[in-house]
Amino acid sequence: MIKVRMQPEIETDPLGGWQLDFWVFDGFDYTTPFREMLAEIAQALGKDPQSDLQLPEYEANEDFVEGILQFNSTPLGVYYEHALGYLSLTSDNEAILQEVANRIRPRVQIV
Repeated sequence: MIKVRMQPEIETDPLGGWQLDFWVFDGFDYTTPFREMLAEIAQALGKDPQSDLQLPEYEANEDFVEGILQFNSTPLGVYYEHALGYLSLTSDNEAILQEVANRIRPRVQIV
């Protein structure tokens, strides 16, 4: 289950394009399982987290982590930040992010 504080939303990305935002838990909580959430998102999209999700190696107290999640032929930018309790998927294509949101919605739980 992908536990969040509010329903994920698609917004314009300040750097251009679109972002699907997940507000997870309190900032600076390094126990927030961002990597596990990303693996579950990949599985909800029918992807293999081992091959379709590219993240740097885990580091203790990591923050500002960027990666790529492959969705069909589209690479989605991945960004998470423990300081804000925030996870984001980005794309230039809003329709792709809407499809992603629709596919993961059954696995999202508001807490």
